[in-house]
Amino acid sequence: MSKSSLSSEKLEFQLERLTSKHQKIDARVCELDGRLSLTADEETELQQLKKEKLALKDELAGLTSR
Repeated sequence: MSKSSLSSEKLEFQLERLTSKHQKIDARVCELDGRLSLTADEETELQQLKKEKLALKDELAGLTSR
């Protein structure tokens, strides 16, 4: 297997892993956003999830622009 092919496989695996994680976080964000009210802990969780989701989006964008 060539080095390029191996790198391509690693990149694809990384993209799949990050995309899956992003989708899971997005589902939780949607769940929390859909509630009428949140506890203080849920508010904190929501803010942390949104930051993590944005960081993952940036990481995905960086990988796909290669």
